[in-house]
Amino acid sequence: MTNIYDFICANAAYFDQLKFSDTGSIFIDYLCPIKESKTRVWSHMNCLMYVCRGNKGYGSVDRIHKSSPHEVLFVRKGGVVLHQYFENPYRALIFMFDDAAILGFFAEFPSLVRREEQSIPALVDLPTVTTVQSSNFIQSAFLSSLDFLKSPADENRAALEIKFKELLVSILRERGPNSFNHYLSAICCDKAASFIKLMRDNSHFNFTTSELARIAGMSLSTFKREFLRHFGVSPGSWLREQRMARAVAMLSQNRSVSEVAFELGYSDAAAFSRAFKMATNRNPSDVPGNGPK
Repeated sequence: MTNIYDFICANAAYFDQLKFSDTGSIFIDYLCPIKESKTRVWSHMNCLMYVCRGNKGYGSVDRIHKSSPHEVLFVRKGGVVLHQYFENPYRALIFMFDDAAILGFFAEFPSLVRREEQSIPALVDLPTVTTVQSSNFIQSAFLSSLDFLKSPADENRAALEIKFKELLVSILRERGPNSFNHYLSAICCDKAASFIKLMRDNSHFNFTTSELARIAGMSLSTFKREFLRHFGVSPGSWLREQRMARAVAMLSQNRSVSEVAFELGYSDAAAFSRAFKMATNRNPSDVPGNGPK
């Protein structure tokens, strides 16, 4: 899997971009270069994006969100499967940031922390990809940020940091059910639930323990300690168990072996079948609801 944040930073000649904080927050004018119709990517940074043109599908667990022009999306850090639609070139303005940026924002403006109304679903039920209710203020925060990509001068970095805060304030001012606001509250007020959800939402991807630690924003030793405290087993054992449980569920839905292999991050169907046989002592075709494809 490709870390999309690392890919963008390593290809500055292809994407107008500027980092604007000590934690690595970045603003990007993103023109999608991906040619594959479906690909797996991940990031240790959250994304807030404004879709300028084109469409793209963002898949996580059992959901696929197809974006539309002028839509504002929040994509929680971790893995997603990108579904490409090639009718029009895809362009999006993206702020990428980690949880530390959110904690720093609320430390500066603690009165803006608020718990959501009871009508909001429980944190565990919130999707990895969610639509943010847009407004003129929110769109303006994205579009006006473009002016600061022309130069890496310190004043432009400072201006982008202010624009990011302006964007958060504009989103927080929108009342009513708001999944993004609920995520923000969880990051600040319920770190244990936020950590557990992050792990569960990414358990079916082919992550290493080091990559999951990076997603969680922790050192490897701290991550292992926190994981053991919350789940009672090591990350490696838990991931293997979760991936096989996910494989059985997908096979039971009559999903093809090659599709399951792709979704779970195996190199090909043969590699998945070998791993499945080793873990369960049966072949994928032995799962009820699944047969030879």
